[in-house]
Amino acid sequence: MRNLRDDISRLLLPRVRQPSQYVGLEVNACCGDVSAADVTVVMAFPDMYSIGISHLGSQLLYHALNRMEGVACDRTYCPAPDAEEVMRASGLSLFGWESRCAIGDFDIVGFSLSYEMCATNVLTMLDLAGIPIRAEGRSEEHPIVVGGDAMADTPEPMAPFIDIFIAGDGEEPLMQLVKLVGGMKGGSREAILLAAAQQVPGAYVPRFYGPRYDEAGGFAELAPLRDDVPRAIQRVHLPKLTESPVIEAPLVPLTEGIHERVMVEVMRGCPNSCRFCQAGCVRLPVRSRPVEEIVAGVRKALAATGYREVSLLSLSTSDYPHLDELIDRLSAELTPQHVSISLPSLRVDSQLRHLPGLTSTVRKAGLTIAAEAGSQRLRSVINKQITEEDMITGVRAAYQAGWSRVKVYFMAGLPGETEEDIDSIFDLCMRLARARREVDGHVGSISASVSWAVPKPHTPMQWLGMREADYFWAVRGRLREMAQRSPVNFKFHYIERSLLEAVLCRGDRRVADVIEATWRNGARLDSWDEHFDYNNWLAGFKQTGIDAAFYAHRPLATDAALPWSHIKCYRSEEFLLREFYEMVRVAGG
Repeated sequence: MRNLRDDISRLLLPRVRQPSQYVGLEVNACCGDVSAADVTVVMAFPDMYSIGISHLGSQLLYHALNRMEGVACDRTYCPAPDAEEVMRASGLSLFGWESRCAIGDFDIVGFSLSYEMCATNVLTMLDLAGIPIRAEGRSEEHPIVVGGDAMADTPEPMAPFIDIFIAGDGEEPLMQLVKLVGGMKGGSREAILLAAAQQVPGAYVPRFYGPRYDEAGGFAELAPLRDDVPRAIQRVHLPKLTESPVIEAPLVPLTEGIHERVMVEVMRGCPNSCRFCQAGCVRLPVRSRPVEEIVAGVRKALAATGYREVSLLSLSTSDYPHLDELIDRLSAELTPQHVSISLPSLRVDSQLRHLPGLTSTVRKAGLTIAAEAGSQRLRSVINKQITEEDMITGVRAAYQAGWSRVKVYFMAGLPGETEEDIDSIFDLCMRLARARREVDGHVGSISASVSWAVPKPHTPMQWLGMREADYFWAVRGRLREMAQRSPVNFKFHYIERSLLEAVLCRGDRRVADVIEATWRNGARLDSWDEHFDYNNWLAGFKQTGIDAAFYAHRPLATDAALPWSHIKCYRSEEFLLREFYEMVRVAGG
């Protein structure tokens, strides 16, 4: 393997603004000797180091692979624009952070595709690594490019760039793939890909499938191109969360990451059935981790890192079945050490009302409520099981227990939404602000975040079209005007970015042409406000002749195949359809 250590130190580190993110000497790094390993893997996170080093899923797979005999797993991240410029000018290849070896020399490159707006970053990283960005251009000397996480559930827009998608929990399938690649070394690339399609659970190999479109240009079907690959791909789930051990020695970055704390996944899956939430619909069934395992893992991780905060993660931590016991156990152990507990996904209901009294260890800087809609009618439409009474009572209890700030999440563009529903967003915020009066006589400050509803695949909303941009601009203006001289501060997601999210998750394989054209136009780090340039995407759509509205705003027929129909999730299509009709009924449609 090409070792680039000297070139990195000489050509890159002296010429970038934050060299510490490229040094690769993190505490608890554990990549083995790539030159002696039977199989070499690199976990590639398609965003900047500060995001990727804090990504729990990537660390889980990194540690799991490095426990395998004969396997060395390194890490790499998307360079910042200044580093990319230096690397291109000097001819320096993308490298593994620990081994300092060229990414193009590894056996497997695994991307965590956690967010649609990372799509162009994948192309940046492949190109910097000297790997052809399209799978069809790769030959025997190139790594197998694997994609997992959220975008593997809606893979078609990225299908031309990825050799193998793994749909679902990646721990077991990725290990099986690594063993398969190790056992077939010296064989042809085609044979390895075919074996993966046939033998690895959750593996979808796009090259063995072809899309067909109808006369109107709509997606008609995705059919296997050969008889010996599965027609449908069943999303994989670990039977028990204990099969994915707590990370006892997490990576500690040399420079600041977005999360500097011990992170423990206490539960996977969500028991709620919100009709808009893709993660809640696909990451089933619900599996929880035993209290004793969490406490033991936290104890070891704190000793290995020196962190002063523990974050208990899940889609809905309040629904962890042993939360009271867990908080009591952790509080007794962590309070004397002055280590705080973070609960990022509390649900405001009876659990929150008694949770603040359990412990003074719970960090109380800010309370976050996912209200999603301002009116009870609209919350019923999306099956959001939370009432205004729950929220007000919970917020009042939180103020009494020491929480100082309240943040509320909303969506606009939901089915059956009216102007009254929009006004109710502000009205609810004001009632939450006034709930503080009974505690200390003051009106609370409310930070309200408004995003734009994207009808996500694998949810009951998948057959709907997204509202037009003009509607969202009007909502934005209306709420801003209402909030003037009030204790409510609104923040809004980028409307243009949400429209692109819709295209990139609802699109078919033709959308790949837009992604590539946009990347060639200069798109980089599209999830970062300072780098996002919507004009790059507008030019990409124009150059390819693809209409964004065709994918984002067009309702889909309930009896037609969808670009993601071949990925089969825990919830059946029949279940989603029943929920869709119930949603439409409640919305008055």
